Amino acid sequence: MSIETTTPEPTGSTAGAAPELVRELTDLLPGGAVVTDADIVAGYRQDRTMDPSAGTPLAVVRARTEDDVCAVLRFASKHRVPVVPRGAGSSVVGGSTAVDGAITLSVEMLDDISVDREAMTAVVGPGAVNDAVSAAAAAEGLFYPPDPTSSDFCSVGGNVATNSGGANGYKYGSTRDYVLGLRVVLADGSLVEIGGGAPKSSTGLPLAGLFVGSEGTLGVITQVTLRLLPAPSARHTLAAFFAGHDAAFDAAAAIAHRMRPSELVILDRPALEVAESMLHMGLESDTRAVLYGYSDAGPGAEGEIALMADICREHGAPEVFTTDDPGQGDMVSRPRTAFFEVLEGSCAMVVEDYVLPAGALGGFLSTVHDVAAQTGQQILTYAYPADGVVHPVITFDPADGESAGRAFGVRARLTEAVAGLGGAIAAEYGIGADKRQAVADASDAGAAALQRRVKELFDPAGILNPRALLPLDPSTRS
Repeated sequence: MSIETTTPEPTGSTAGAAPELVRELTDLLPGGAVVTDADIVAGYRQDRTMDPSAGTPLAVVRARTEDDVCAVLRFASKHRVPVVPRGAGSSVVGGSTAVDGAITLSVEMLDDISVDREAMTAVVGPGAVNDAVSAAAAAEGLFYPPDPTSSDFCSVGGNVATNSGGANGYKYGSTRDYVLGLRVVLADGSLVEIGGGAPKSSTGLPLAGLFVGSEGTLGVITQVTLRLLPAPSARHTLAAFFAGHDAAFDAAAAIAHRMRPSELVILDRPALEVAESMLHMGLESDTRAVLYGYSDAGPGAEGEIALMADICREHGAPEVFTTDDPGQGDMVSRPRTAFFEVLEGSCAMVVEDYVLPAGALGGFLSTVHDVAAQTGQQILTYAYPADGVVHPVITFDPADGESAGRAFGVRARLTEAVAGLGGAIAAEYGIGADKRQAVADASDAGAAALQRRVKELFDPAGILNPRALLPLDPSTRS
C-alpha cells in the first residue's frame, strides 16, 4: 500500500508512562469520556481507508463539550502526545487513521444544529452529519448546498477539514464557500473564534481559509457558522445514453460552456453494470456511458434541460430521457447510488479522487479501462465533468493480501497517468496520510516549506494529526 507510515516524532515515547497518562487524562474529563476498552478502541483505529498499518491509540476521547476539547489539547501539549481529530471516520485517504500512542479525539457528539432563518445561517457542531444540516436548513425553507457522496454519514467538521465538494460543485462551489465563522481549539488548548455570522467581512487576514482544508493539522474545529441559500426550485432531470464515453465527455463540456447546470455526472459502463445487477432497469448492450444532467433554475429549468438534450443528441446520444417530475428523476438517477450499495459489504474499495483538464477526461477513462483489462481488476468510474473531477473505484478483497496489492498497484498506475495528463491527485477528498508523500513529490519546494512554517506557527510541537496532509521536511525523512 502507498500510505505514508513514517511519522514524525513530536513526542517523547509514551509507552512506559501510558497508565499514568491515561489516569491523568481521565481525571481531567467527565466520566466515560476517556475510552481504553480494546474492542471499542479498535473501532477508532481505522477510517474508511481501512489502512492495515493503522496505529493503536493511547486512548480514545469522545468529547461532549468544547471544554473537553480544550482540556485534551492542554494535556497533549503538556505531555507532547499526538492528537488525531476524528469526526465520522469517513475519510478514504487516512485523514483520521490512528497513530500509535496518540489520543484519538472524537468530536462526533458535538452535533448541535441551530438554523437562523432570518440571518440565513446555521451554527453547527463538527459532528453534525451533512444530511442533517441540509434537512434542518430545508425545514426553514433554506438550502445548504455542499453534497458529498457520503453526505448521509459524513460530518461537517470533516467536510470543513478537507474542503469537500460534490456533484453540484460546478454551480454551488465547495464547503469553503459556505464557511462564515469557526471556533477552533489550538494545539496548546487555547480557543480562538474566527469570523462570525456576517455574510461578508474583510476584517484582518482571512484566517478561516487556513483552517478550511487543513485536515486537523492546525487546530480542532468545535463550531462552524455556515452560510445558507434560498431553497432552489424542484430539479428537472436528463439522462443521456452514449455508445462511447468520449462523446459523453464532449457533450458535458459543451453543456458547461453554455450554462451552469446544478449537476453533471457521468457513469461508465462498469459502474452501470454493477447498478444494473441490483436495479434490473434494462441497460442496453451498446450503452457505454450515461450522462446525468440536472437543473434547479426554476422557470428557466425547462429551457436548460431542453438545451442539454439538444447538445447530447448533437453529440450522438441515441436515447435522451428528460423529466420535470422529481420522482421520475430520482428513479432514472438510481444507478448513481445503486452501484455503491451493491459494493458496500461485499468488498473493500479504493475510491480515488483526481482532477484533470476537461479535454483529458475521456483519454484518462480510456486508460482506466485499459488498465482494468490488462490486470483483471474491477474498476468502476463516476465523474463530475464540469469540474474535471473523476473518481475511479477500485475493488478488492481485504482478506486477500494479493488482491489488495493488485488494487494499490493499479491505483499507482492511474496516479501516474493523471500526472502525465496534467492533472492533480486530490480534488475533494483531502490528502490524509495516504497521499501526503505523493503530493509532496509533486509540490513546489518553496510552497511545501511555507506550509511547514505555517504548521510550526500553529503547532510548534507537531502534535496535531502528525501523519496527515503536510509534507515532511526532507531533512527529517529516514
